[in-house]
Amino acid sequence: MTRYIIDRIEGGLAALEREDDEFITMPIDDLPVGSKQHDCLECRKGCWTIDTKRTGERKEQLRDRLDNLFGRS
Repeated sequence: MTRYIIDRIEGGLAALEREDDEFITMPIDDLPVGSKQHDCLECRKGCWTIDTKRTGERKEQLRDRLDNLFGRS
């Protein structure tokens, strides 16, 4: 299993960041339906899925970092 994060989507292509900080680009049509920027994905044997649990955890961590940065409680 390999994990990715959708870094950005532009012009029908998605730039995905792999766990080892390498990037790949692929057509958005090859991603799971409903995929959007910053979603966490898993690829197992060529089958892509959205890791909703990991996506939620990551968004919460980023929100906490922003709150700390801007002094919000």
